[in-house]
Amino acid sequence: MPVACRRQRISAQGRSYLARWSGAALSVVKLRMRGLSADCPVCGEGGTVLSQWVRGAGEKPMYVCHQNGSKEGEFCRLSRHQADEIRQQLTISSADVRKILRLGSSYVLFSGGKDSLCLLHYVKAIADECGASIEAIHANTTAGFPEVEAYVQKVCRLLKVRLHTVRPHRDFFETAKRWGIPGPRSRWCCETLKVAPIRRFLQGVNGPTVILDGIRAAESYARSKYTPGWYHPAFKCISASAIFHWSDAKVESYLKASGLPRSPAAKLGMSAECWCGAYQGRADFEALLSVHPEIYRKLEEVERAQKGKYTFVREKGKRTTLRAIRVAAGKPRRRTGDHKA
Repeated sequence: MPVACRRQRISAQGRSYLARWSGAALSVVKLRMRGLSADCPVCGEGGTVLSQWVRGAGEKPMYVCHQNGSKEGEFCRLSRHQADEIRQQLTISSADVRKILRLGSSYVLFSGGKDSLCLLHYVKAIADECGASIEAIHANTTAGFPEVEAYVQKVCRLLKVRLHTVRPHRDFFETAKRWGIPGPRSRWCCETLKVAPIRRFLQGVNGPTVILDGIRAAESYARSKYTPGWYHPAFKCISASAIFHWSDAKVESYLKASGLPRSPAAKLGMSAECWCGAYQGRADFEALLSVHPEIYRKLEEVERAQKGKYTFVREKGKRTTLRAIRVAAGKPRRRTGDHKA
C-alpha cells in the first residue's frame, strides 16, 4: 500500500526558481507524455516524473507531478530508493518528442559530437513528420578545433536546420590567464563558455522555449542518475534528453544508417573542445601538439601566466608543464607568426 503523505503544493505564481519549475512541470503534465508517466510510489496515483535542480546536489531531487485542475500543482518527492526504481521506467519516445515540440520554440544543442549529431538528425526527422520546426545552437568555446566549426555548419546545411553559433564574451585563453586553469575544484569553463552564451541567446527569444540535448545515461554513472526531462534553471525552460536511454551500439547503428558525415575529430580519436581545463592526460596533450600546435602554444601561454602555480597536467601528484611535455617530445616552440591563431 502506498504510504500516506501530504502532497507539497507549489504555486506557479511568482518569480522564484521553485515557482518557475512548478509552472513548467505542470505544462509537461498536461502533455501526458507516456515515457515520463508513472504510478507514484508515495500516493499511489498516476503522474509525470520530473527532476529539480539543486545547487551542489549529487543527484537531482525527483518528483511525481500531479495536476489538480487549478493553477497549482501537487508534487510528491521521492526517496532515493524510490527514485532509483522509478528511473528505470522512464524514457522519451518519438511520440513524446512530438509533444515536447509543442511547448514552444525548440532548440537542439549541437556540439558536433556523435551523440548530438544523432540527436539532431533524430529530432529533425520527427519535426518534419509532424510539421514542427527546430533550430540548432552550437556553443563555440573558442578553445575547440576550427574544423569542427566548419563541420557543424556543414551538417546543419545538409539537414536544412537553422544554426545559431554562440560565443563567450571573452576568449577562453585570455580568461584563463586571468581566472586560472579550470579544474575539478574550479569548473568555471562550462558555465562561462557554454551555459552563459546559450542563456543570453535564449533571453532574446520571444515566447516559451524548449531545449533538447544529447545527454545519455550510458555516458557515465553520474548521468545515469539524471532524468530525461527537467527544468533548466539557467535556460529557464524545459530541457529534454530525447536519446537518454540509447545505448552506445544504438547510437552507432543509427548514425551508420543515417549516412551523415562524421566529425573530423572522430577520426583523430580525441576530444575537439575540452582543452580548456585540467581534465586531460599527457597522451592527450601530446596528440594535441601533433594535430593543433597553435592551440597547444596558446595553452602554454596560459600556463606561463599562472607562473607555475597551475598546470593542465598532473602526473603522480606533481604538476607537469606543457612546455616540459613539448620539449620531451622533441618539438621546438614555433614563433607566433608560424600558425594562424
